[in-house]
Amino acid sequence: MYTLVFDTTAKAVILGLYKDRECVYKVEEFMEYGQAEILAVKVKDALDIEGIDFSSIGLLGVGVGPGSFTGVRAGLAFAKALGFAVPSLLMTGVSLFDVYNEMLVKEKRAYYNAVVIETKREDFYFQLFDQDMNKLSEPLALTREEIRDKLKGRQVSFIGDGVERLLSVSMGLQIKHVELSESVDAVALFETVYKKYLEKSLDFPKPLYIRNADACVK
Repeated sequence: MYTLVFDTTAKAVILGLYKDRECVYKVEEFMEYGQAEILAVKVKDALDIEGIDFSSIGLLGVGVGPGSFTGVRAGLAFAKALGFAVPSLLMTGVSLFDVYNEMLVKEKRAYYNAVVIETKREDFYFQLFDQDMNKLSEPLALTREEIRDKLKGRQVSFIGDGVERLLSVSMGLQIKHVELSESVDAVALFETVYKKYLEKSLDFPKPLYIRNADACVK
């Protein structure tokens, strides 16, 4: 079975095409803008290089956020359009918190494992996991002080594209490991999607919004 996964929620286009568990095409391209336009081109490139058309894809997974409002919507809209074209296609959305959690290897995990995602505001998107990858909190938008209060007294590891800014100020925490990542990677994105497939927990992609979009009437 071919599986296509992609994410456009941050400053990158992340894409992987897998045949069973083998990666046959991968893109991790960083950019400030234009992810939606690049995504369509890269999907076509992946299909052409493998010599298949889109009807050969059996499973599609897309990152649903949190992240850029435009990036989240662009990725979901593209995924849904592909789903309309191939009604038999299995589809699912995955949280970027779960993908970052997948990226943190067992040896580097601590009692608390914090995924921190950039908001480009004073706060941070945050979710906490235990050493066995189980969720200890819901996805939240928290200030630096609120995150510190949740983590104090226990050893903690950090991962995510918001970690560098979060830890630019001393927080007085017991830190085991810090993993700086500009975005999720294609391998962890695939593994998170494929895990949902094996667990028969696929769900139709829906955006993960933790707060309302910053918008106003002119």
